[in-house]
Amino acid sequence: MSKIAKFVVIINDNVFWMEDKAVQFYTNLFGKDLGEKYAEKHLSQKELFRIQNDFSIEILMAYLGETPQAYLKLDSSRILNENLGASKAINLGEIIYFDEEDLTALIKRAEEIAFQRKHDLVWVKVFPADTGLIEKLRSLDYEEFDWTESAEDQFPERIYFRKEMKK
Repeated sequence: MSKIAKFVVIINDNVFWMEDKAVQFYTNLFGKDLGEKYAEKHLSQKELFRIQNDFSIEILMAYLGETPQAYLKLDSSRILNENLGASKAINLGEIIYFDEEDLTALIKRAEEIAFQRKHDLVWVKVFPADTGLIEKLRSLDYEEFDWTESAEDQFPERIYFRKEMKK
């Protein structure tokens, strides 16, 4: 059975699973304390319910049959995506995955959506410790670029990747 990625609505049925997987993923990436802090700040139940009413943020989830496996946030907000040298950019953020097949399904579907919606740029910010995501992005022709984010926090700096969408 192949994995598919589709949009989900944030509801009680999936928000607990999403938060738990975020804690697991970031704890594996950063260690217990920092991982839990990052998940709490960006993917807690409270934060997930907050973004459900933000029409510029959508959740794309990878499934094996009916079982959720991984997810990411698609963010098309103008504020986040300004100053990237593109007329219509979209960000793939908070990518929570546990194997390469899930990651591939999510990124490929996100690119299809970006193409359908006529986005000219897809970009991703990645923690240097997330070597699996970095390798996958490079294999899919994403290029590293310099960009300065205004957010300052206790988490490691990110590396930025971009891919221009061909029309």
